[in-house]
Amino acid sequence: KKDEEMEEEKPEEGPPQVELTEEEKKMWFRPVLASASGDLTASVMSQSFGSFTIPTEEDGFDDIRYEWQDAEGSREYLAKWVQEKKVTSRIEDLQPGKWFTEKHAAWVKTYLEWQKKHKEYNSSPAKKAKEEAKKKREQEREKEEGDDDDGKDAEMEIDIHGCEDVCNASDGEPLFAHFTFEDWALLQLRVELYFLTVAFMKDADDPERLGVHEQHLNFYYNKYFKKTLNPKHFGVNTTDELCNMVKDTVLLSEDTRILTSQLAEETETTDIFMKFTEEQRRERRRRIDAGDETAKLKFSALAMQHPQAAKPAAAGLVGAAAARPVGGARPAGPRPAGVQWGGGGG
Repeated sequence: KKDEEMEEEKPEEGPPQVELTEEEKKMWFRPVLASASGDLTASVMSQSFGSFTIPTEEDGFDDIRYEWQDAEGSREYLAKWVQEKKVTSRIEDLQPGKWFTEKHAAWVKTYLEWQKKHKEYNSSPAKKAKEEAKKKREQEREKEEGDDDDGKDAEMEIDIHGCEDVCNASDGEPLFAHFTFEDWALLQLRVELYFLTVAFMKDADDPERLGVHEQHLNFYYNKYFKKTLNPKHFGVNTTDELCNMVKDTVLLSEDTRILTSQLAEETETTDIFMKFTEEQRRERRRRIDAGDETAKLKFSALAMQHPQAAKPAAAGLVGAAAARPVGGARPAGPRPAGVQWGGGGG
């Protein structure tokens, strides 16, 4: 009984002390569960968050109270949030502007001229003469070993960046004389991603929009070129790997994950992309000749897929289904947006 009285006199313990974790202390808003719906849909949010502001007396409020930070701190917080949101959110209603429309049309015209020149050269006496001369040099090299100059290929004698006319780099030979399907695909990828980086900044017309974010690259690519961009079509798995294939033109920023042009200034012609592609082709061939199997490209025909919103096919042109001819042969060259594949090789 005495023990029972002592137990009765023992003071009761109070409720447990609640303490916030370091992560909870950094939270300013009640988190919304992934399964719950927010106040705004993602589409409405992306279209309206840029106009969000802190309420003021001019808005008709009699009293404005700031529970966590003062007025200045709240304005700074919102401004920072909006700026960060602009980096990662996409502009749903963005439309290609005049600069892109004109530049892309000019690129399609240039491409057709290059492809025509490529076909003409492949069937010309000049190419046959150069091939015979190359064969003769190789035979002489076998007889007279050690003469490095005699062993040079004619194509390697052409100064890529010193070339003023890519359609006539040396005695009628175009700079792209040795292009294959993969080279044309890489050339078009360079041009399109460059156009996308520049056109987006012009069409968004907002200095706080730093560029095309990685997670929205395919969205904008489809909006501008009416087709999808799939790294697997180029034999790689990620957008990083895809951009690394044309790193002389664009790259994804490590900090912001924004698609960034590697050109110092806006270019007026697409010749530079042709030169980049030929330079890369020569290096790839050198590695393959040295026994580097990893240098070989494994592209799908869809690396040059037909855009969804295509123009009507002209007479004598085949449809998108003929992107890769029967038997698995690769197309002769790329087909820019709005242009069907033509018959014949080259």
